[in-house]
Amino acid sequence: MRGLLPPLSLLALLGAGCDRMPEDPVFVYGNLQHLDGSPYAHVPVALERKAYSRSPYGPPPSAPETFTPYAEFQSDQRGDYVLEVLSGETTRDNIDGFTEYRFRVAAPLEQGHGVYTSFQFWDDAEVPPLRPWEPRLVVASGQEGPVLSFAKAPPPPAKPYSAKLPQILLPGSPEVQEVDSLPPYPVVQLSGADGLVWETHDPASPWQPNPYQLEDFPGVAAQVRAVSMGTWMFEPLGGSDSSVAFRVEWRGPREAIPSGAVRPVSRGAVCYPSPGEGPCPYTDGSLRSVQTKPESRDSGVSEVVVSWEDSVRPRRIVLRNLEVVLGYDPSIHVLLEGSMDGFTWSPLADVLHQNFDPKSLFGIFVNIALDGTEGDSPYGDAPLDVLHRARFFDVPLAGEAPVRHVRLRVQSQDKSRTLPVFALAELSVFE
Repeated sequence: MRGLLPPLSLLALLGAGCDRMPEDPVFVYGNLQHLDGSPYAHVPVALERKAYSRSPYGPPPSAPETFTPYAEFQSDQRGDYVLEVLSGETTRDNIDGFTEYRFRVAAPLEQGHGVYTSFQFWDDAEVPPLRPWEPRLVVASGQEGPVLSFAKAPPPPAKPYSAKLPQILLPGSPEVQEVDSLPPYPVVQLSGADGLVWETHDPASPWQPNPYQLEDFPGVAAQVRAVSMGTWMFEPLGGSDSSVAFRVEWRGPREAIPSGAVRPVSRGAVCYPSPGEGPCPYTDGSLRSVQTKPESRDSGVSEVVVSWEDSVRPRRIVLRNLEVVLGYDPSIHVLLEGSMDGFTWSPLADVLHQNFDPKSLFGIFVNIALDGTEGDSPYGDAPLDVLHRARFFDVPLAGEAPVRHVRLRVQSQDKSRTLPVFALAELSVFE
């Protein structure tokens, strides 16, 4: 989901010491480990960098760039490494705003297991150690399809002894509170040739996708991933205060699963508005996430309508990779409606979805520190957003009323505002 950053009173100052000159070096310390925990000794450590701009007065932010090689270093016999970066190459200020840089270090894949960290830092800092995690994904055959079993998530990165947690002051609260790192949990992703078939967060093991979630997409593979995010503050004696805001992501190898065989009645149906020429991209079975208004980076459409020549009786609707332009609503309403004439609409379903936990200190704080890190994986994996999860919906219906049109809309928690649909992969209707 696309989210706007909430206004907050932050006591944690992420700015670096003001005495650094652009040509001064700053250092980042880390550690590489094998899957079994042994040191990843005497290996090259590639540091990559990506820039993205934010200007409070000029045009909207430029699109995030891709990571590019910045420098290469070496781990020692204990797997420890030291990264050296010029202070002026972490953040740049100019008259129109400023440019921030995010850096990335990734461990080599071991039998498909990988771990990386992407981070922003201010002055000398330490990043979490990188040790791959083994989710031990097993795919078995059940009566209604594949059954997936997997291990518990890895523990969150241990805070260094010298580090402190950021503090936050919420509106109306008299006390400051520490913001700990996000604890990781398993995320199961089912991938097809063109995108994600399904995604579920923190499911119990074993977990079984139903036939409607699988649909009839060919070449489906399952994968288990986990993410932790956080911020550490450092106050060295005789030195400048510093901090690092990090994302650590673990991934396991992909395992093929049997394809489904349920074809939706919506396959090939027309839709409105259609973002381009040709068949409707939300009913073509391609799984590609397509913006509803490709000409705009930050807006969408108020509704998506799928239509048929003859009437159908919807018994289930599945939405894949729904993205919505959000305000500050912790919950949103996903509305599905039916019509025979396209003018008079009757409700099919009203799904109240918790977009984020308003009591979560971490979610509020990290939106500012690490916004946009869900696509940082260096392993070719799909984006993984653990802050705003409202992407996939499986909605059973009564299936009683015939319709010729199905409409998707999203509203705010109090239903006073329509939230624009920014992008969608598939809107599948089943009889």
